[in-house]
Formats: sequence, C-alpha cells, structure tokens
Amino acid sequence: MSDNANNDITTQLVALCKYVGVTPRLFEALLHHFGNLERIIRADSGALMAIEQMSANIANKITRTKSHFKASVEFLAEMKKREITVTTRFDSDYPQLLFELNDPPPIIYCRGRLPQSDKKTVALVGADKATNKGMELTTKLAATFAKAGVQVVSSLDKGISAAAHLGTRVEKGVSYAVLDSGFDELKSEEQTRLAIDITNEGGLVSEYPPATAPSPDNYKALNRIIIGLSQAVVVTEVYKDSKHTLDLLKCCNQVGKLSFVIIDPRHGALTDEASLNQAVSQGALPMVGLDKIDDIIATLV
Repeated sequence: MSDNANNDITTQLVALCKYVGVTPRLFEALLHHFGNLERIIRADSGALMAIEQMSANIANKITRTKSHFKASVEFLAEMKKREITVTTRFDSDYPQLLFELNDPPPIIYCRGRLPQSDKKTVALVGADKATNKGMELTTKLAATFAKAGVQVVSSLDKGISAAAHLGTRVEKGVSYAVLDSGFDELKSEEQTRLAIDITNEGGLVSEYPPATAPSPDNYKALNRIIIGLSQAVVVTEVYKDSKHTLDLLKCCNQVGKLSFVIIDPRHGALTDEASLNQAVSQGALPMVGLDKIDDIIATLV
C-alpha cells in the first residue's frame, strides 16, 4: 500500500472515529456489514440503519464523515509534529494480538513505540493499593521477564503497575503502559515522570486522542487493551477490593487469554481466599513459587 493510500485511510478513520464518534464495537459491526472503510463512508442513512447497534443520530453523522476530512488532516499533522504515532487497524505494524478481541480499537495512539510482534509479551498487573511485599514481588518478576527478553505491559496506575514498569528497568528491559485517557490528561506528576521513563525504551499506548479525559467507561475499556497486547496475564497481588484486577481476569476468561496468579510463600499471602477463588473461577491458574516463571514464559506464543 502506498503512503498516500495509507494516509487517506488514516484520515478517513480519524474522521469516522474521532469526529463522528464511532466506537470500536460499532466500527467492527460496520466493517463486518459493509466490508471496507470506503463503503462505510459512502453508505446512506438507510443502509446504515441496517446495523443492529445503529441509531438514527449516528447514522446521519456517518453520512457526513467527509466533512471532517480537513480537520482530520490538520489533526494528523499536529500528531506528527508532537511525535505521536497514529496507527490504524489497517496498518502492517498494528499489533496483531489485538485482533483476538471482539472490538479491537480502530486507531491506537503511541508515544515511543508499539510492542514488537516478534517478541514474547506478558501483562503484569495487580492491586493499586499494593503492599511493600507485593511491590517487591512484582519488581522481581518484572526483572525476570525482562532478563528473558519478555516485553511487559501494564497500566500507568500506582501500585503493582508502577512496580512492573520499574522492575523491568532493573534488567534494562522494555515495558509498555496502556492509558485510560489521552496523553495530555495524565493524573499526576508522578505518573508523568513514569511515562517519560517508559518511552525511553518502550511506549505509551492509548486508543484515545491526546485531549481525552479519563472516565469510568474508559477505565473499563483499558483492560481489554492490556489483555489484547499480551500473550498472557500475570497477577501478583489481588484482594476483594481490587475490582479493576478482578474485572481484568474476567475479561481474560471471556476472550480465552491465559492468566496466572503468582503465590510466593516467601512473600506471604498477597491475596485473600475469596479473591483467589474468584480469580480461579475466571480461569486464572495459581502458580506457587518464583521458579514457575519459566513455565509461564514457555506458554507465551
């Protein structure tokens, strides 16, 4: 595909998703029905209303997608100036693991670089309100993965996610942080410092344009991207109030992604019985001892 053709597709998709407001799930339905992006944009409102999820308001907006092309071109020029990469699901460097999701993001924004498809990748996650023991265990695991050449994916939250990124640095490894907002809406100075550190070797990934503020819905959607970028999910610390982590394990079960809960006797109990049982009911496999990490790495294909 030529650069011009690729840019045309990117412009069209930005117009459709950023300016019209087509969601990943709706875009998947549109693509399944019409077959390609050009036919979606050319469709009239009557044809669009054949889509089960479609409303008359959105259908009418889609018919006016071309009116947003100029704004899309200007937006993409701004992204290039800011060194923010805009990758669409039609690009060759789009992470192929994302296609395992029911609603892969049509567009992903990246600062730094995207995970490399030819390398093993694991999501390392857990409680935001982590204990010192949980942080220590996660740091050790992240360093072990990094030493083995495994890429680490997590969120940019405090607690276990922060330890996952920092632990990767111990062995000069590469990690990637998935955001529930745009790049301009980081929640704290601490988060900003960590983000800058991550982009030195890895990258920040978001399905949202830079000015998008965080929201509860975005936070729920964050899980599927973390899962979608990884070959397996590893949890180091989880309790009954770790709703985000438990929801993530539920999402793993729904898409058939391997998940593990690490139980290391030397660090004591980093979960409660009810939470462990819930994790197991969602398909997570308990792994006792740090020596099991090699077994997890062997499953990453």
